[in-house]
Amino acid sequence: MGGLTYIQGDDAKPPCVSPCEQGVYLASLHAAFGALMALWERRASGRGQLVETSVQEVLANLYFLIVNYGLWSDIPYRMGARNFMPPNGYYPCRDGYVFIATLMSGLWEKLAGAVGDPRLADEALRNPDYRNEHPELVDPILEEFASGFDRWAFTSLLQSHGVPAAPWCSVADVADNEHLRAREFFIDFEQPPVGRLRSAGPMFLAPAAPLRIRRPAPRVGEHQDEVLAELEAPAQGLPAPAGGIENGLPLAGIRVLDLSRAWAGPYGTRYLADFGADVIKVETGKYPDGRQPDNPGYGEINRNKRSVTLNFQTPEGQGLLRRLVAVSDVVVENFSPRVMVKYDLDYAHLKEVRSDLIMVSLPGYGRQGPHGGYVSFGGPLMAYTGMSYLWGHPDSPPNARVKVAQPDYIAAATQTLAVMAALHHRAATGEGQHVEIAQVETTIAAMEGVYLDYFANGTVAGPMGNRDPNAVPQGCYPCLGHEAWCVISCTTDAQWRILATVIGGEVLADDASLATAEKRWQRHDELDELIGKWTRDRTPYQVMRDLQAAGVPAGVMQTSEDLWRDVHLRARDYPVMMAHHDLGTLEHAGMSVRLHATPGRIQRPVGPMGEANAEVFRGLLGLSESELGRLMAAGVIA
Repeated sequence: MGGLTYIQGDDAKPPCVSPCEQGVYLASLHAAFGALMALWERRASGRGQLVETSVQEVLANLYFLIVNYGLWSDIPYRMGARNFMPPNGYYPCRDGYVFIATLMSGLWEKLAGAVGDPRLADEALRNPDYRNEHPELVDPILEEFASGFDRWAFTSLLQSHGVPAAPWCSVADVADNEHLRAREFFIDFEQPPVGRLRSAGPMFLAPAAPLRIRRPAPRVGEHQDEVLAELEAPAQGLPAPAGGIENGLPLAGIRVLDLSRAWAGPYGTRYLADFGADVIKVETGKYPDGRQPDNPGYGEINRNKRSVTLNFQTPEGQGLLRRLVAVSDVVVENFSPRVMVKYDLDYAHLKEVRSDLIMVSLPGYGRQGPHGGYVSFGGPLMAYTGMSYLWGHPDSPPNARVKVAQPDYIAAATQTLAVMAALHHRAATGEGQHVEIAQVETTIAAMEGVYLDYFANGTVAGPMGNRDPNAVPQGCYPCLGHEAWCVISCTTDAQWRILATVIGGEVLADDASLATAEKRWQRHDELDELIGKWTRDRTPYQVMRDLQAAGVPAGVMQTSEDLWRDVHLRARDYPVMMAHHDLGTLEHAGMSVRLHATPGRIQRPVGPMGEANAEVFRGLLGLSESELGRLMAAGVIA
């Protein structure tokens, strides 16, 4: 229903749902940071409020499906083994595959230098659109070159040239990963009556208030007496409210300096901006971060922010950045670990400027460890963490598996959650801190169940397509129409009986050989045929309507057009209108979480790069008009 699954995976097979219920996991992160925003607002107002999160609305926030359809009538389909802007996919090595991503300017040249084949020096290949039209000029050369390497050796070579690349890893590979071992990511804990278990560690590192397992999962009723005793104790009053909030937005008065690029960092800071934080996005014309004249996605990620241009590779630029830090509560960056250290802009130096500063870094692989210097994109992170290994049909080749940048979305929501937790900690203690969100670790944490199962039982999970042993039958079934699908999921025996009655009558519903999930699992192929035969004569919306009315979970596999027209989303006023300086007023995805008393909203249209230079450098930092002009002429503010 969120539109994301429709565009992912093997184009010769049905769309493929995510492993470990990624939609639910993402929604839980959004719900968590929404709750912390509501608690933050309560500090000022003394009031509580309802926080509401819809899984569909969280997913509809991703991949610009609503705005792209509204602007261009764009309906993306699954690409299968084809790659967007190659090289951007899996290349076979002697012992497996490596994912290579060259999605940003300069990366193609680095890749060509690493390979050293003169055929890649063709000037025409520097144009990504040309490579997109002629993958046959690139892929065979890379495949031939990669075939001479083991996957880790090939990854190491490419990373040494600054090319985002990673091996395609299974659950067992990840569990034995030397980098994660060096970072002590996997942790042991006691869980009575099972004993000692091992699983994924914390989703982020917060040294001032570290996440930890304080107690094992409770037994049923274990704390009954304890909780009842607390209920009988006199209620403790809340601290006196600090006063009203500005503009009715919970984060009004919080300033965030956004140095991040691409998706993970900017998405996370946008969630803060949507709820009132003053987010100052620092840009430079040298690295335009997705700004193109016809790219509405940039505006969706960076709405409600103020844009300034600053070259902090220069000493004067570094000085101005430090002055911005001095008047900011939070700094967010996702450079490779060496960049901030190189310019003395790491936390140790910035803390000298503001002692209670909260800094959030989103290195792909973490700041320490054997792979701490690796550069990253969503695709390589999917490969490295095992997510793309798990997300697909069992017989689909790697390049036809899902390539969605799920780690970016997980890291973005984790970032917002971490910022809110750090703000609450600072309000209680006066202490700032440097939070690290290693995107490989946040992604693995989103699949914690498969790693817990591996360490406890030796189970090496593999791709299961649309099946789930806890929901039998479950599948994405063909319906009437072109590329029309509906997902059906029976999570209980009672739901199966209802579905069986609808599609086959009482005879099928009363079949004792299908009475339990275990028995149905053994005959899943047969059940898929029966269900598919029934759905083929109905539209996806007919299937969903009829089954939902009967009490069976079912949802349309929506296209971008379906999502744009979705009557439920429109009844909830989910889409929002937003002005662009170059594209006019467009309809975008709305808020991913709803705070009923202090809802987020669009406050600021998307302007050109540097549109807030005077507003920030003169109004906030107090530069004179002549000084601003001099710095612009010198390329410091540019």
